[in-house]
Amino acid sequence: MNRLDRYVMGRFMFSLVWSLIGFWTIYLIVHLVEHLDKFIDKGVPAKFVALYYYYYTPFILILVIPVAVLLATLFSIGFLSRRNELLAMRAAGISLFRTAMPLLFLGLVITGIVMVAGETIYPRMEQRRTDLTDQFLSGGSKPSRVIYQALFSPGMEGRIFYFKSFNSLQQSGTDVTVQTFDQGRMTELLEMKSLRFEDSVWVGTSGQRRLFETTGDSATHYETFESREFRQWRELPTDLMRKWVEPERTGYFDLKAAIARIRATGGDPTFQETELVLKIAYPFLNFLVVLIGFPIAARARHSGTALNFGIAMMITFALRVVIEVFRSFGHNGDIPAWVAAWTPDIVCFVVGSLILLKSRK
Repeated sequence: MNRLDRYVMGRFMFSLVWSLIGFWTIYLIVHLVEHLDKFIDKGVPAKFVALYYYYYTPFILILVIPVAVLLATLFSIGFLSRRNELLAMRAAGISLFRTAMPLLFLGLVITGIVMVAGETIYPRMEQRRTDLTDQFLSGGSKPSRVIYQALFSPGMEGRIFYFKSFNSLQQSGTDVTVQTFDQGRMTELLEMKSLRFEDSVWVGTSGQRRLFETTGDSATHYETFESREFRQWRELPTDLMRKWVEPERTGYFDLKAAIARIRATGGDPTFQETELVLKIAYPFLNFLVVLIGFPIAARARHSGTALNFGIAMMITFALRVVIEVFRSFGHNGDIPAWVAAWTPDIVCFVVGSLILLKSRK
């Protein structure tokens, strides 16, 4: 990396930081204005409102960062073009491709950061924001409650758990039903008076067990037991207490595990599969918008801030329409999930490559 690369990257990062701050501020103000009456009606303390938006920040940044990257590209390269610095680079024998390399590199770095944050920071912050919403806005109890009533939770390997009552401190439940499904058909039914997690093993008491053939509804085996250990179960109490949230708010591996549970119990995970692929495809837009924005800004020597902002908004609007249209197709199962998720990226890559190839080098 030479001095020129550092200079171009410095201009880009300066514009990116201010773009993120601007979009974050606008989004926060609009959201606060829309929900201020709810905060006031529920009597939410100011410190919890501030904490709510602190937890909301990762969602906002991940949502707006492709727009901020595009705007930063247009602003930074437009600045170099207006000052004839790009012209000087070309006169010195530095091609447009070479000038774009540091920004494309930063686009890949931002893509990686967004992926890591989406798997680590984002789900935890969203869970805390959801807990605050349940506590202050939805009229629910505090997230640290001990007793769960009518707890229903999908488990692993096709199991579905139901507890009439579950004590999170004692890690035990009463009046428990555990159904096991294979390819949409129930193969095992367990009914127990109690089920507790003891020494890393689930132990059921006063229960009965029925086995079913996969081709019929009649039980092929029936037995009762006073106490039984289920050492093959890998579910933890925290897994069963985990609330199902929207796929957009979960991490990649958690959503992948949820899809496996849905498929094992005979459900249709088409909606979730599209969101799973989008968790990889969407961050790559941070690289592809650089590919689009760089040649556009390099060709417009006399572009100003207002024009660059207008170009960014127009591209963002068109891209958002393409994303949502194909996303809907994927959710409905009209097209495969990978086609729905990657088509916007492919469109961006083709358009950006064509513009860059037709630009004067």
